Amino acid sequence: MEEIKLEFVDRATGRHLLDYAYEKFAKPQLQDTFNPSNPSIYIRHQAGQMLHGYVVEKVFEDTRTGFYAEGRYCLGYVSITPILVIRGYGSWYPFDRVLEDTPDVFVARFQRQLKAAETSGAVGWIKEQFESGNPADVIGESLGGKVAQQIAAKYSNYIRSTVTFNSLGVSEKLAQNSTATNVFHYFTLGERYAFWANRGDYIPGTIFVVSKNGRNWRYKLEEWIVKISRFEGKFRKKRFFAAILAQLLLLNRHNAIVLNKKKASSSSDRSNSIAKFPKQPI
Repeated sequence: MEEIKLEFVDRATGRHLLDYAYEKFAKPQLQDTFNPSNPSIYIRHQAGQMLHGYVVEKVFEDTRTGFYAEGRYCLGYVSITPILVIRGYGSWYPFDRVLEDTPDVFVARFQRQLKAAETSGAVGWIKEQFESGNPADVIGESLGGKVAQQIAAKYSNYIRSTVTFNSLGVSEKLAQNSTATNVFHYFTLGERYAFWANRGDYIPGTIFVVSKNGRNWRYKLEEWIVKISRFEGKFRKKRFFAAILAQLLLLNRHNAIVLNKKKASSSSDRSNSIAKFPKQPI
């Protein structure tokens, strides 16, 4: 694998220098749901709209599959890399169609969403950026991270880097055969929501396990709740309520914004290795 280009990597930590911004773009931010300048991909934007220094150049959507992504560039800084942000599973469909497509979404080997990225023009936009001499970064959370990996594996020559947050996995074959470079996988400490969903594999890259507060008392309490939600026997009657609470806790971790600083904090737990991500939960 080629050496990571240091102009967009922090030398001390190995982190992508724009990961803190990319996380805000990729994840839902409920507290700013009605703020028109909300940078999250979970908010529908219009071409020409400005979001935290970036302009939405194009919106890519496929109504048949629910695919939604935005091509953005940094206003006033041509040299800063353009980005393709891909929305996660939470808003791909109206609720009445979510269950209809669930098997297709959560089976790691399926590529329906990748095909939507190709037919909607998102992949064509990536190629345009490459041909202009400024290849894009591709980012996504959850299902968006899965699609980002599929794009990176198939179109690796056109992309500068790939950044995923609590991503679903791809097929083992795709992960093994991927030649993509400059791949960054971020997982929230103790977050198992994506792992439970499809138990896929991950294309090789640098892996980070991150947290705002580390393994503090709150994290330990949450882990205890997650643990008892799986107990049988005398805990059976309480398991239903514990399971609901555990799912809410895990969903919150899945979507939480944790990279709130440009530099890695001491609470981060980083695994800096270029290797396939293990299949078992963190």
